[in-house]
Amino acid sequence: MSNEDAILACIEQTMVADAKLIREAENQLNEYQKQDGFTTFLLNVIGNEAISANIRLSSAIYMKNKLQRCWGSKREAGIKSEEQQAIKQKLVEVLVKVIDNNHLRPALTESVRAILNNNDPWNLTGVINELLKSGEQQYTYAGLLLLFEVCIAHRWDMSDNRSEIDEVISQVFPTIEGIASQLVNREDYKSNELLYLILKCFKYACLNNFPAYFKDINKVNAWIEMHLFVCAKQFPKEVLDLEPADRSLDKRVKVNKWGFGNLYKFISKYSRTTKAISEEFNSYVISNLTPVIIQQYFKIIQSWKEGTLWLSEASLFYLIEFFEKCLVEDSLYQHIEPHIQIIIENIIFSCVCATKESMELLEDDPEEYTRRYFDLNKEGSTSDVASTDFIYVIGHKRPEKLNSILPFVSEILQSYSTNSDNLECAFKQEGALRMISSLFTQLDENTELEAIFSNFIVPLLSQNNYQFLLARSLETIAQYTKKFEDMGTLSKIFELTYNHFMNSDVLPVRVEAADALKTLIIANPDIHSHISSQVPGITEKLLMLSKEFELDTLSEVIETFVEHFADELTPFAENLASSLVEQFLTLGNSILENSSSSYNAAEQDQEIQACALLQTMTTMVMSMTKVSLIDKFVPVVKFVIINAQISLLSEIVDLMDSLALSAQALFNQFTPTIWEIVHDVLDSFETYAMDYFESYLVFFETLVTYGFPKDQTFAEPFLTILSAKLESEIDYDVESVLDILVFYTLSMNDIPLFSKAIKAASVEELEIEDSQIIKLFLASLSVKPLETFQICESEGFTLALLTKWFDNKFASVFSTKLQILAILSVMKLPELPGSVIGYISQLSNKLVQLTEELPTAIRRRDAMAQGAEGLQEIFDNANADDDAFFEEYEDDLKETVLDDVNAFQEVANFFTQLQSVNPTRYQQVIGSLSEEKKNSLETIIEFVSTN
Repeated sequence: MSNEDAILACIEQTMVADAKLIREAENQLNEYQKQDGFTTFLLNVIGNEAISANIRLSSAIYMKNKLQRCWGSKREAGIKSEEQQAIKQKLVEVLVKVIDNNHLRPALTESVRAILNNNDPWNLTGVINELLKSGEQQYTYAGLLLLFEVCIAHRWDMSDNRSEIDEVISQVFPTIEGIASQLVNREDYKSNELLYLILKCFKYACLNNFPAYFKDINKVNAWIEMHLFVCAKQFPKEVLDLEPADRSLDKRVKVNKWGFGNLYKFISKYSRTTKAISEEFNSYVISNLTPVIIQQYFKIIQSWKEGTLWLSEASLFYLIEFFEKCLVEDSLYQHIEPHIQIIIENIIFSCVCATKESMELLEDDPEEYTRRYFDLNKEGSTSDVASTDFIYVIGHKRPEKLNSILPFVSEILQSYSTNSDNLECAFKQEGALRMISSLFTQLDENTELEAIFSNFIVPLLSQNNYQFLLARSLETIAQYTKKFEDMGTLSKIFELTYNHFMNSDVLPVRVEAADALKTLIIANPDIHSHISSQVPGITEKLLMLSKEFELDTLSEVIETFVEHFADELTPFAENLASSLVEQFLTLGNSILENSSSSYNAAEQDQEIQACALLQTMTTMVMSMTKVSLIDKFVPVVKFVIINAQISLLSEIVDLMDSLALSAQALFNQFTPTIWEIVHDVLDSFETYAMDYFESYLVFFETLVTYGFPKDQTFAEPFLTILSAKLESEIDYDVESVLDILVFYTLSMNDIPLFSKAIKAASVEELEIEDSQIIKLFLASLSVKPLETFQICESEGFTLALLTKWFDNKFASVFSTKLQILAILSVMKLPELPGSVIGYISQLSNKLVQLTEELPTAIRRRDAMAQGAEGLQEIFDNANADDDAFFEEYEDDLKETVLDDVNAFQEVANFFTQLQSVNPTRYQQVIGSLSEEKKNSLETIIEFVSTN
């Protein structure tokens, strides 16, 4: 290239501290990168050791991004086919050359991945084999890196599309098997880094879909044997001398981890027969390989138990997951069934006990201790998580084994009374508590379970020597969601829990005490009146704790207290709201400041906490109905909407809806503050919100039901959004618009967009449910029957809509009333449209039939509102026709203008007035009714007149 020096100057300029100069350099590079040969030039820069390291690294990153963006692209900046082959060859050469450069190497391997991910037919088999057979470690490393990228690119290839990866495996795996056989006996870091890559290649090439390579059973045996060898291999002193956190990052430890991980994935994938996995292979895995693996695992457990073999948390996780798989699958269960007790006592129990390390973590970093051992939202591949899952699965899948587990746990718990000063005994108490709490949902005898609390939990809560046991005992209470029958036990547990929450200065004790209080008040409503005076103090303490420690559990606890003690907390509502808003805005600003392109665990934790705070605010608004919290919470709504916090959208819409409903309930109208929210929301549709239209549905329904009937300032821009969404050709968006238009039509007595809506809904590719367009049709008939028929006639939809209406079965109260009002509205027209005259008989009989069915619909709605008891009543008397009601039930959960409509009165008034106003029509209607329907109509009219 003629301007190579200028390109290098631009790359160097992107690293200066001046933002303006950086932008200028990036803009110039954007022009250069459109030129042929630009990517090849960057590769030359990366491989040129005479150029500064920073420029080479920036070039590598720029090249990687360009390949990801432009390989195979037909745009101006796309890399032309004649340059692509040169880039591939040069890319391999440079990778080999800089293989030991930890900064450049990742960018180069990601560049290889970028090419492969674009479905480029890049056959690297020959190059890989040549590198692997060189005998030189740097070439072997490069070859394995390339193989790893090929395996990654093809990891999801299905059984009928594996020819390419199967060819790579058949050509390359014999070579890496030879390499692996040498590497497994070496202890140095570099050799294990190569072995780690081999294990990962095996995982991606062979453990997602059945490889042709496995048809040679000897190959399978060899790989399993090699995995078992690395699982049992001792670590050198160099590794064991590392700090635990650093130790898990060492490649030698990762080799051990993926030995266990691959065996778990192997047994999960190949212990069942599929189209690709033959019964013969499946049988071999179950009968021949599984027993060998289990036998070796027992030896490993024995060494681990004796302390002669160290295993990482991840290795233990996959080892236990393997046993859990054997527990679940009947075909595998036979191999571990005789050994369940051994597994539990020798590994499961050991993994859930406290340790000196966990005690040290509690003392040194109580916040990390709480997150590590008590945050249920923090997923991790740890041995204790796998162990509690294993115990849960036993209770769920193999309950007959509980007869041997429960006595073991009971014996451990009983030992504390005579060994309370023994630290090892205290460690075991934690293990016993974790095991028993994992089984709460499987144990039915409340009396026996309550005895555990009175005999063991209460004494543990009464001691103060072991703070980790206090936290675990409180967590055990939090896990017990059944009602206490013995009020004495409940009273004692609540008192101890309350005191620990109010007085402890140990973070995990306070957090778990809060969680336990939540469970106690939810499961035991009888204590509410006894503790109501303590609730304000508890809530104040909760707010202080939630400011100190960000954990969504605490927000859930606050929400529970607000929901169950709204009256007690109402005097403190404004202070509580201010505190929640302060916490949220602090958290929200932190999320904005720390947001990165790569979503990380810390951001996820903050978002979970933010969601929990928003849910608590919503609960406050809905529960504390005597106080207005609108102005308090509006800053939170504005923050989320203006800053486009999409991950919080669902929760913020619920909060907006509750605030709007609160304004309606307290002031009988939307306040100016609510209209500010509406303005901000509609503005957001100019930028990002169009893509999330469906999320706003519940708020928009409230807006059109209560807002627009009294103030139409924002009605026009709102309808503009609906109109745009009708043109979107996105099925769920069109369905959402139809739902909103039903509410708008009934509230505003207007039918905007009706013509556009029925045309959009008729697009066959969208497969819109007939019921949705019928409801809009009926709503439109209810308010403007003549205009509705005129639109239908002009668009040619009248016959189709009437036919769909009569063919559909509606069962909810809302739909039944809607149909009644639509028919009455049509029948009240001075002159019926020609298209309807032929339907007088059907409409008349349907009107009476719907009025007959309405009481049943009301009873079913009320039964559904009662919860489980009402549901049981419906199911006990259910018939095939009830299915439609359950699908529609959501309609009856919403507040609509039809709620206050007395359909029986409307029908009676209609017939009374019609007889005098339009006797001819009256005779037509009555004359078209069957005798049965006439009698029903007389009964309805008589009932209305006497009530």
